[in-house]
Amino acid sequence: MENEKITIAYVMQKIDQIMEGTTALREGIAMLEHLDEGAAIAAGNMVEAREKTNQQMLALLNKIIEKLEIN
Repeated sequence: MENEKITIAYVMQKIDQIMEGTTALREGIAMLEHLDEGAAIAAGNMVEAREKTNQQMLALLNKIIEKLEIN
């Protein structure tokens, strides 16, 4: 994307991609009940880390939208 302009549509597409990941997240959480305690804790930690990453990505994408709307 080096020479392409970032558009609001592109940013919204990225936000949609993050939101679509919630289905996989729900499926992963449902699978936790079948794991032993140690594996469930590890999987839970991975889910938590992914959610934090998604939150940070959404915050960044929102800032990009704000900048695009100003210009």
